[in-house]
Amino acid sequence: NSVTAGTTVSTFSPSNSCTRAQNAVFLWHAAGSPEPRGTEFPFTDVPAGSWYEKAIRWAYEQNITSGTSKTTFSPNATCTRGQIVTFLWKMNGSPEPNSTESPFTDVKKSDYFYKASLWAQEQGITAGTSKTTFSPNMTCTRGQTVTFLYRNMA
Repeated sequence: NSVTAGTTVSTFSPSNSCTRAQNAVFLWHAAGSPEPRGTEFPFTDVPAGSWYEKAIRWAYEQNITSGTSKTTFSPNATCTRGQIVTFLWKMNGSPEPNSTESPFTDVKKSDYFYKASLWAQEQGITAGTSKTTFSPNMTCTRGQTVTFLYRNMA
């Protein structure tokens, strides 16, 4: 579906960490690579013309991300499992999960990804890293990221 072309012509690198820029590009491609519409853009660490600029502009415009601060996106930082499900949840319109109680002992109601993790579990996007853990702060690999995306698109 042209969501990713891999890390080289012949490799995908599924065990490599997924960066925030890579995740934004995956989501953008999954949405059909729409052109960003606005000119307002607060992230000073996203260079104009970079391979990920349009994707991050689009994600910002769609309220999928607000960045890691008011002026930074941190494109080269690794993406956590909590961040990835939050991006997907927001991309889907931030729907209310059916449940109000998490099956994961490492996800608290005060966590920014609480509803996103409930929704992702209910949608079959993730079953967690065990029956009782989601591991929200664990770095998400490229393989895990595209698996989440694939399950979301199915």
